[in-house]
Amino acid sequence: MTPLKFIINAPEEVNPALSMCRRLQRLELSGELDSTTMKEMAKVIEVAISKGTDDVKAVEQTKEQLLNSHSVAGAIPEGF
Repeated sequence: MTPLKFIINAPEEVNPALSMCRRLQRLELSGELDSTTMKEMAKVIEVAISKGTDDVKAVEQTKEQLLNSHSVAGAIPEGF
């Protein structure tokens, strides 16, 4: 599978670190975020950051593959 087809077929999802950030912001806005809650969530936060970092690395690798790939004329776009 080509990198472009892989991207097109990949499911859309939000980076886990960003999702965790939004979750923490919601807790803070509702007054439910304190040091105890943060301690309880520490492991989940670390996992979200790790997965988020992995996602960013995967996107960067795919971007590099696309930038370093050779273009191949396969079809003439409609309208030309």
